[in-house]
Amino acid sequence: MNQKQQDDDKILLAHIQDMARKNAWQSFTSFLDMRQYTLVRPILTEGNYRFFGGYPEAERGILCIYADDAVPEDSDFPITCLTFTFREADTLTHRDMLGSLMAQQIQRNLIGDILVSPGKIQCFVTGAAAAVGMELTKIGRTGVKVTDALPFDENYHQEMQEISGTVASPRLDAVLKTALHLRREACTELISRQLVMLNYQEVTENSKQLKAGDIFSVRGYGKFRLTSISMPTKKNRLHIVIEKYL
Repeated sequence: MNQKQQDDDKILLAHIQDMARKNAWQSFTSFLDMRQYTLVRPILTEGNYRFFGGYPEAERGILCIYADDAVPEDSDFPITCLTFTFREADTLTHRDMLGSLMAQQIQRNLIGDILVSPGKIQCFVTGAAAAVGMELTKIGRTGVKVTDALPFDENYHQEMQEISGTVASPRLDAVLKTALHLRREACTELISRQLVMLNYQEVTENSKQLKAGDIFSVRGYGKFRLTSISMPTKKNRLHIVIEKYL
């Protein structure tokens, strides 16, 4: 973890502690990612809190700390769902949408999840990002129409790519070797360079044992989920299945 991130984490923790001490009716953060939420949860030992990002399975969300008599509804969160539509023949990505907003000087913590499907992107935003997003007529070179009047599409399905292989044990470096199609030495280097997150926390142990359901990400390579580990074969190997988020 670099010094800037350490400093940012200290500021975030101090801010959350201050929110909790004030015990206001309802206090909201900007968007936090799952690493940040995992970081702050241990200090939320007293009082009431809820993490919500606009839909039930959001991975970027806003934390609300609230009084006993002020339980927040979904609509209380300062989140706007922007829906961008375009020709299905055009291809837009999460990076395209994020880049278009940040090119307008919108900070990352004002942008939540970005859900991409054929001909449509739904982007959860707060604050100034909502007004800026409503003015966009192009994402990259693709013309778009935008509205804030449509709800989250409950039929949205996260695209995944299945990857499988065999390992001697579900060590982190062995699982990475299968997921990334790299040599073990290259995977070890990624871990030592602090480019690997396991369940949204930095991990530096090559031999860290993974279990089914664990989520890991590698900077520059993407995000993955270890979905299953078989019983040992006659040759004492384990068959693993990994899903890569697309």
